[in-house]
Amino acid sequence: MSDQPPRRAHRPTPAAMPRRRPGAAGHRAAPQPAQGRPRRRDDRGALAVPCDPPDPVRDHQAVAPYGLVPLPERPMPAERLQESVLRDGTPQERLLAGHDHRVPGTHTGWIDIAVRTLSPTFVGATRGGGRPERSLTIDGRAALPGASLRGLIRNTLRVLTGGETGPVNTPQLFFRAPAASHSDRRARHVMRNLNRQYRHRHGAPSSPPGVPVKAGFLHHRADTGGWEILPLPVERPLQVRLTDLRDDLRRFPGLPPFELPPHESGDGGGPSGYIPADFHGAFQYLDVVALCPDTHGRTVGESRFWAMAVLPPGTEVAFGHRETARHRLRERWEQKRARAEQSLRRAAGERSRSSSRGRRNDLDRALDRIDHVGFRAYDCVLVLTGVAGERKNAYLFPKDVDPARRLPVPDHLVHLVESADQITRFQERNHPRSGPAAGLDPAGGRPRAQRRVDGGLARSGAEPVWYQETDGRVVSFGRSGGYRVAVGEFDPVSRAVPEPLLTPRRARGGTGRAPDVPRALFGDLDLLPARDNAGSAARGRVSVGSAVCDDPDPWFAHPLRVELLSPQRSCFANYLLQPVSDRTFGTSPDLVTWSHEGDVRLGGYKVYLHRYDPLPASAQRYAHLHPDRVPAGATTRDVLPMREGLTFHGRITFTNLTDAELGALLRALYLGNPAGGGDPADPLYAHKIGLGKALGFGSVHISPALYLIDPAERACSLDPGAGVHRVGDEGVQKLLDSFGDALLTWEREESVRAGDAIPDDWSDVPRVEALLLAAQWRHRLPESWTRVMDVEEFAVFPVLPGLQDRFAAHAQVSESGTDPG
Repeated sequence: MSDQPPRRAHRPTPAAMPRRRPGAAGHRAAPQPAQGRPRRRDDRGALAVPCDPPDPVRDHQAVAPYGLVPLPERPMPAERLQESVLRDGTPQERLLAGHDHRVPGTHTGWIDIAVRTLSPTFVGATRGGGRPERSLTIDGRAALPGASLRGLIRNTLRVLTGGETGPVNTPQLFFRAPAASHSDRRARHVMRNLNRQYRHRHGAPSSPPGVPVKAGFLHHRADTGGWEILPLPVERPLQVRLTDLRDDLRRFPGLPPFELPPHESGDGGGPSGYIPADFHGAFQYLDVVALCPDTHGRTVGESRFWAMAVLPPGTEVAFGHRETARHRLRERWEQKRARAEQSLRRAAGERSRSSSRGRRNDLDRALDRIDHVGFRAYDCVLVLTGVAGERKNAYLFPKDVDPARRLPVPDHLVHLVESADQITRFQERNHPRSGPAAGLDPAGGRPRAQRRVDGGLARSGAEPVWYQETDGRVVSFGRSGGYRVAVGEFDPVSRAVPEPLLTPRRARGGTGRAPDVPRALFGDLDLLPARDNAGSAARGRVSVGSAVCDDPDPWFAHPLRVELLSPQRSCFANYLLQPVSDRTFGTSPDLVTWSHEGDVRLGGYKVYLHRYDPLPASAQRYAHLHPDRVPAGATTRDVLPMREGLTFHGRITFTNLTDAELGALLRALYLGNPAGGGDPADPLYAHKIGLGKALGFGSVHISPALYLIDPAERACSLDPGAGVHRVGDEGVQKLLDSFGDALLTWEREESVRAGDAIPDDWSDVPRVEALLLAAQWRHRLPESWTRVMDVEEFAVFPVLPGLQDRFAAHAQVSESGTDPG
């Protein structure tokens, strides 16, 4: 992180942006398994022969339950769907705001929709008394809320027409900080490039991940209002095993038991685990005395940074304390010697055997002299970091700092650390405004910590922090050794999206931007030009109601315990457009990351894939998510979704839509299905809705029925059905063709302007083709190709191929008959 406030980088030109190679999937009118050669490469960068689903560690190709639809350079303007009315002299403002009158040449009516669930679906939530969360109900009936259906239709329409993407609420992106070097050669290459970008960002020196992290006490000076860090008197914080700490804290008066979860406590020989956040408050920043062995040497020298015993403050170190520490040190060295002996037996080469033999001999000599090892006592502050996987150790910060050595901390770094993006729930719970005293007071005493917000930094005393410095100035800091560092300006997404696509912040009186198709149909706050006697907001001409189900038993067979997690935008290998070259896949890729500043581009609109394979009647789907089989955790939720096979009925009303606009609305409902809707139990295409889409939830098929109103005929009769006409498949197809012709005309003009291949049909537009691939139900990718990667797989930075490439690769594997999925 630079020690200067970030500035806005230049926006890359389309020619300068890295582009994916055009997909090899064949063009098709009806969905068929995509053809073409996949671009997978082996560890040497050579083309690999496909034989099974991609392996992120082996192939460095990511798998994910979602894909990215390419972004256009600018959205399709709404006027392209309104030309039939605008050329007759009707102003666009009158069309957009004409809710109180009929506009000649437009349609008014409604669409009755039947929504069939093809997989379990979880939308909304109703809670109660510790019971599992259920999908939303209306008057006791299972329902798909109108807001969810409206979002589904609007987002589909946005992708079809290349609509605006914002507003995007990502004020700051962070990377996880300095971590140990990964064993994967490719991951090390990516991190080296990332570090290089950090160092040269804006021409100012900065301290990237990989630079050694130091520790000290953050202090706020009341006289100047500035911030500074007092470095520790040792090279790094001391550590103590949680199991040893638990045993030693029993000597401290007035403290509750230092509990560990039974399955993580280390009892019975198992590994120790982290301490739940609820137990941290009483022990955070506790004053202790740490006994550390006074040792030096190649193999055992690091032991001097480990506390073998923790005592209450003011305790005089006695013989029994030293013997307890010596016993634990002996146990530690004996375990290390056993590992060295095991490595010696397994070593294949002479160099490995020599190294293992040297470690074993060093430990033998240390164990022979262990009775003569001395112990140093340090006055320390106990620091417990947040829950981030398995925790085996706690930290101890020695308080004997040099008050004359102080490192200044820029104010904007404090602002970042206290931002909503940086403060975690753990920090809010364990660093409240009325929380424990800060770890050190340079002026003496232990005042109560004063914080402006829960999780904020103490304004009195001093808090233990980890930090990085450059030229005597702090350039980043945080509350744990793996804290997060900022990667760019405060709105980094804005430079990764073409400017015409990025919705600007709301402006009173309107922004003057031309409406795109979704805004024109669904309304916006600044849709109309600024006027003296009226505002700029306009209500949408499309209204979506809730859809309800009359089935008396709509719920899944049993609750499911799920983790509704997904990678954030900081997952640059998945979300940023990567260059396609011989080095894209392999051990030494050159990946684009957020630290490239002006040379980044989002890979596209995010769409979820269908991942619900048929099972035999004897198989029980989602049995592995039964609450009896999954332990409850901080990130788990118990949900009871609606089962597959349900049908929901709802209505969409519209006013004053042109042929092409109504065709666009229908296309967003039909996707690539025929005008009749197709088979509702096994359609060609389907939508995704609700939570848990990455788990396979929320696949639905929509069957629309279009009704138009003839105002003249309706005005001449009191019959409620007068003037209402059901539009058949032929009439619906004409409306769909009207939208398809308008979209194709626009995309051809854009292709000529950009120098790209000119599409022959609306479905040949790369953006539309990718959307339809993602929406394929009958020819969807198997679950083995759309699973969620684990942490180890994310750590090697695999690249997510385009949707066309993924379907083409699966088609080739399927043809060879080697795909187990």
